Amino acid sequence: MYDLGEYFKIDLVKSKTPSTFVYRGKNYRISILSDTLIRLEYSESGSFNDYPTFFAQNRSFGQPKVEVVEDESILIIRNDNFVLEYKKNKNFVGSKLMPEQNLKVTITNTEKIWYFNHPEARNFKGTAFSLDNMNGSVDLDKGLFSLDGFTSIDDERTPILDKSGNIIAPNYMNIDTYLFVYNSNFGIGLRDYFNLTGLPLLPPRYTFGVWWNKNEEYSEEKVLDLVNSFKRYKIPFSVLLLGEYARNKYSSTNTSFSFNKNIFPNPKALSSFLNKNGIHLGLNIKTDGIISTEEEHHDDFVKIYSADADKNIPINVYNPNLMDGFLKGIINPLLNTGVDVLWIDDDNKNNNLRNFASNYYLYKNFLSNVEKRGLILSRNFGIAPHRYSILYSGNTFINWKTLRYLPFFNSTASNIGVSYWSHDIGGFKGGIEDGELYMRYVQLGVYSPILRLSSDAGKYYKREPWKWDAETFNITHEYLTLRHRLIPYLYSEAKKYSSFGSPMIQPLYYKYPETYDEPLYKNEYYFGSELFISPIVTPKDSIMSRVVHRLFLPNGVWYDFKTGKKFTGGRRYVTFYRDEDYPVFAKTGAIIPMAVLDPDNINDVSSPKTLEIHIFPGRSNTYKLYEDDGYSSKYKDGLSYTTEINYYYKENDFSVSLEPKDGQREVVPENRNYIIRFRNTKYTKGVQVFSNEINVPFKSYIEDNDFVITFDNIPTDAKIYVYCKGNDIEIDASRAINDDLEGIITDLKISTELKILIDSILFSDKPIKEKRIQIRKLRRKGLDTIFIKMFIKLLEYIAEV
Repeated sequence: MYDLGEYFKIDLVKSKTPSTFVYRGKNYRISILSDTLIRLEYSESGSFNDYPTFFAQNRSFGQPKVEVVEDESILIIRNDNFVLEYKKNKNFVGSKLMPEQNLKVTITNTEKIWYFNHPEARNFKGTAFSLDNMNGSVDLDKGLFSLDGFTSIDDERTPILDKSGNIIAPNYMNIDTYLFVYNSNFGIGLRDYFNLTGLPLLPPRYTFGVWWNKNEEYSEEKVLDLVNSFKRYKIPFSVLLLGEYARNKYSSTNTSFSFNKNIFPNPKALSSFLNKNGIHLGLNIKTDGIISTEEEHHDDFVKIYSADADKNIPINVYNPNLMDGFLKGIINPLLNTGVDVLWIDDDNKNNNLRNFASNYYLYKNFLSNVEKRGLILSRNFGIAPHRYSILYSGNTFINWKTLRYLPFFNSTASNIGVSYWSHDIGGFKGGIEDGELYMRYVQLGVYSPILRLSSDAGKYYKREPWKWDAETFNITHEYLTLRHRLIPYLYSEAKKYSSFGSPMIQPLYYKYPETYDEPLYKNEYYFGSELFISPIVTPKDSIMSRVVHRLFLPNGVWYDFKTGKKFTGGRRYVTFYRDEDYPVFAKTGAIIPMAVLDPDNINDVSSPKTLEIHIFPGRSNTYKLYEDDGYSSKYKDGLSYTTEINYYYKENDFSVSLEPKDGQREVVPENRNYIIRFRNTKYTKGVQVFSNEINVPFKSYIEDNDFVITFDNIPTDAKIYVYCKGNDIEIDASRAINDDLEGIITDLKISTELKILIDSILFSDKPIKEKRIQIRKLRRKGLDTIFIKMFIKLLEYIAEV
């Protein structure tokens, strides 16, 4: 048993289910882990595993309540969720001669029955290894979410871990299956999944900024030019990824773990320069290869591993002594040069056990440095992929087909507990560089957990916003800036995900399963607790210069996040979006904390000195803003700060309070400026602002349809109360299709006289049929045929509303 160090040690008490909830015979063991989770084991030898596996970390949680009836031949276990029936000591799956099912589980008060080898055909799938070279879609692995109300996951072929964290081969002769029986409450099934496998990681705060990854052979000079270009164009930038070209090339292997000094003679100075500019360095590595004798720190590795100094050593993830030497002698010197992100590019789809082991070792190694919360970007290793890494989806084609698939892919990954997929925003290779496609990619990236601008090498791949025309640049600049402003919200949602297993992305079909197969709505998703996204994944109508976008909004009241226009939920809409607009909706009462970027340091992603809080009307709400230093692992020991933002809504008065709840103030600014932006709210003179019950001077004004109150230099540990009183405070800003149509008519390059005539026809009370006739007659007045066809089509859309 090799000692890998403190951070590899495992609490074996958690991996063993208390005997109270275990039912065992000569060849079987059935463990009730919770009211909805069952572990089913069968072994001809009668031996069973109580060690953790790559998949199952914790088998001791909850206090399940069951009734048990058994005799010498039958075992029946029942509770409010399921009834398990088993013919004792018989193989769960029967045999070729006797194929009957010896074990079955019925969902209580239904006819739904699970048994071994059940097809589980109504499973909504999970995620995939990657999207490399995808042509529209990929085959997805099984997920947890199923209309059957149950899902099984086999764990018999997964290696186990001893108390020191060493990897041990499994017993392939055993059956070891986990059955989730959640019926219609998938949230409980997901909760038990995270209890069993471990909660997701909390990435560093900079993870939620803008990443850059272009497969150019950057030198130090080119990196400097790149950083200066982002500065010059005032575009935020938080992570720089360098490809395999940046590593040494050895004669004996392509695997290496040090910088090519001909390109980067002083990596530490490079990372220091980047850090001073608020940028973190990532490096592409491969762990599926050998440790070369030419490796820069080969001697350090040999001292720990006691290997022959003149031999190349294969990286064997099942040899703990070797892996200890690899981490301490090879990886840590690389990290000491200032690398923050390890990009593991092991393109080994058929060996997920090895891929998992690599992530396991590197993640645990990061834990040994409390001062630096390192990050792994990795191919999907397939076993509890939420636990150690941001997942890298590979090299995708540049086309609308790929963009159309990404939001569905992101949402479906939630079915197996994954929120962090990193895609090539803009697409990686092939295709046509199209400004509209690029903008829609960026907009989707802004409302995704990870935003990584990426492409292959070449001057004609334009991921740099400044290489596009003025309109494309201005729109992408606006959205990339918005992305950094959203970090307080994104990081707070990431903390919920890491603490409670609440996915940052949740598909619409969790609440409306019928939309899973609807191509118009299957891409829609909730983005954190406050926002709902209906992505644009098709090009615009070139004549009206708008995307005709059909969307469905869930029950309730929703507000367009940008314009504030009000939408009634529980219905479908036909909408028209310009290039600069995107279908993002805030729920009624939504609270969105945002940063105001420092114009002299727009890359700064730390807790903001000026906080802008967007609050939407309609109902009271509470939001918890989470902050820590964003970089270390000290938050696990309490170095964090939580502020509760409470919105109290009434029709004629409203107020908001900011109350520090717990934590240590050193991770936030000592004093903070505040902008409270009440969306779609009328101006009122009845305003009072208090800090610890003392009146605070403030300014208030109307901006667009928002009522804004600002006050400065308030201690962050003060309890702040903003009270507003008025009459009929909410602005009636309901969305009307007439506004969309007027905008379309305004932008058309036709005479103003024709616009007036078209307006009088479209907005008249006459039947649609008569309007079509009148539009066609405008040909006599010079209206081009292409515009006539467009307006006839618009009348069809109006008929849908």
